Amino acid sequence: MLARESYDAAERQVLSRVYAGGLREIVALRGPSSRAAALAASLRERSAEFRSLWDAQQVGIAPPEVKRFRHPEVGALELQCQTLLDPDQSHRLLVYTAAPGSESHDKLQLLAVIGAGAGVT
Repeated sequence: MLARESYDAAERQVLSRVYAGGLREIVALRGPSSRAAALAASLRERSAEFRSLWDAQQVGIAPPEVKRFRHPEVGALELQCQTLLDPDQSHRLLVYTAAPGSESHDKLQLLAVIGAGAGVT
Protein backbone atom coordinates (compact mmCIF):
# COMPACT_ATOMS: atom_id res chain seq x y z
CA MET A 1 0.00 0.00 0.00
CA LEU A 2 1.29 3.44 -0.90
CA ALA A 3 1.44 5.95 1.93
CA ARG A 4 -1.03 8.20 0.09
CA GLU A 5 -3.61 5.41 0.08
CA SER A 6 -3.67 5.49 3.89
CA TYR A 7 -5.62 8.78 3.70
CA ASP A 8 -8.97 9.64 2.15
CA ALA A 9 -9.00 12.21 -0.67
CA ALA A 10 -9.89 15.21 1.53
CA GLU A 11 -7.14 14.38 4.03
CA ARG A 12 -4.60 13.92 1.18
CA GLN A 13 -5.52 17.32 -0.21
CA VAL A 14 -4.87 19.08 3.11
CA LEU A 15 -1.66 17.19 3.85
CA SER A 16 -0.32 17.78 0.33
CA ARG A 17 -0.65 21.53 0.91
CA VAL A 18 1.02 21.22 4.32
CA TYR A 19 3.99 19.24 2.97
CA ALA A 20 4.48 21.35 -0.17
CA GLY A 21 4.40 24.50 1.96
CA GLY A 22 6.85 22.97 4.42
CA LEU A 23 9.26 22.11 1.62
CA ARG A 24 8.94 25.65 0.29
CA GLU A 25 9.90 26.98 3.76
CA ILE A 26 12.96 24.71 3.92
CA VAL A 27 14.08 25.77 0.43
CA ALA A 28 13.79 29.42 1.52
CA LEU A 29 15.90 28.71 4.62
CA ARG A 30 18.56 26.57 2.96
CA GLY A 31 18.79 28.25 -0.43
CA PRO A 32 18.56 27.37 -4.11
CA SER A 33 21.59 25.05 -4.08
CA SER A 34 20.28 22.91 -1.19
CA ARG A 35 19.12 19.30 -1.35
CA ALA A 36 15.64 20.58 -0.52
CA ALA A 37 15.70 22.79 -3.63
CA ALA A 38 16.85 19.84 -5.74
CA LEU A 39 14.00 17.74 -4.36
CA ALA A 40 11.48 20.48 -5.13
CA ALA A 41 12.80 20.81 -8.68
CA SER A 42 12.60 17.06 -9.20
CA LEU A 43 9.05 16.90 -7.87
CA ARG A 44 7.98 19.83 -10.06
CA GLU A 45 9.29 17.99 -13.13
CA ARG A 46 7.61 14.69 -12.28
CA SER A 47 4.28 15.70 -10.74
CA ALA A 48 1.63 18.05 -12.08
CA GLU A 49 -0.07 17.90 -8.67
CA PHE A 50 3.10 19.02 -6.87
CA ARG A 51 3.77 21.70 -9.50
CA SER A 52 0.31 23.15 -8.86
CA LEU A 53 0.83 23.09 -5.09
CA TRP A 54 4.29 24.64 -5.42
CA ASP A 55 3.07 27.39 -7.72
CA ALA A 56 0.39 28.34 -5.16
CA GLN A 57 3.30 29.57 -2.96
CA GLN A 58 1.57 28.69 0.30
CA VAL A 59 3.66 28.47 3.47
CA GLY A 60 2.94 28.19 7.17
CA ILE A 61 -0.01 25.85 6.79
CA ALA A 62 -0.60 24.11 10.09
CA PRO A 63 -1.20 20.37 9.90
CA PRO A 64 -4.55 19.21 11.26
CA GLU A 65 -4.50 18.12 14.91
CA VAL A 66 -6.67 15.10 14.13
CA LYS A 67 -5.54 12.77 11.36
CA ARG A 68 -7.61 10.04 9.80
CA PHE A 69 -5.98 6.94 8.37
CA ARG A 70 -7.17 3.78 6.68
CA HIS A 71 -5.13 0.84 7.93
CA PRO A 72 -5.28 -2.37 5.83
CA GLU A 73 -5.75 -4.58 8.92
CA VAL A 74 -8.04 -2.59 11.23
CA GLY A 75 -9.69 0.01 8.99
CA ALA A 76 -10.35 3.62 9.95
CA LEU A 77 -8.23 5.27 12.65
CA GLU A 78 -8.70 8.75 14.06
CA LEU A 79 -5.58 9.93 15.88
CA GLN A 80 -4.47 13.10 17.61
CA CYS A 81 -1.23 14.40 16.12
CA GLN A 82 1.30 16.43 18.09
CA THR A 83 4.26 17.95 16.28
CA LEU A 84 7.56 18.42 18.07
CA LEU A 85 9.87 20.85 16.26
CA ASP A 86 13.61 21.33 16.11
CA PRO A 87 13.72 24.62 14.16
CA ASP A 88 17.53 24.68 14.00
CA GLN A 89 17.59 21.45 12.00
CA SER A 90 14.13 21.77 10.38
CA HIS A 91 13.21 18.41 11.91
CA ARG A 92 9.71 17.44 12.96
CA LEU A 93 8.64 14.50 15.06
CA LEU A 94 4.98 13.56 14.75
CA VAL A 95 3.45 11.77 17.73
CA TYR A 96 0.12 10.02 17.15
CA THR A 97 -2.18 9.03 20.01
CA ALA A 98 -5.76 7.88 20.40
CA ALA A 99 -8.07 8.78 23.24
CA PRO A 100 -8.17 5.96 25.80
CA GLY A 101 -11.34 3.92 25.44
CA SER A 102 -11.98 5.10 21.88
CA GLU A 103 -12.43 2.73 18.97
CA SER A 104 -9.13 3.95 17.53
CA HIS A 105 -7.38 3.23 20.85
CA ASP A 106 -8.71 -0.33 20.79
CA LYS A 107 -7.53 -0.74 17.20
CA LEU A 108 -4.04 0.51 18.10
CA GLN A 109 -3.90 -2.06 20.90
CA LEU A 110 -4.90 -4.75 18.40
CA LEU A 111 -2.16 -3.56 16.03
CA ALA A 112 0.37 -3.84 18.86
CA VAL A 113 -0.57 -7.52 19.20
CA ILE A 114 -0.65 -8.17 15.46
CA GLY A 115 2.68 -6.39 14.99
CA ALA A 116 4.31 -8.26 17.87
CA GLY A 117 3.46 -11.58 16.24
CA ALA A 118 4.57 -10.63 12.74
CA GLY A 119 7.43 -12.74 11.46
CA VAL A 120 7.21 -15.25 14.32
CA THR A 121 7.21 -18.85 13.18
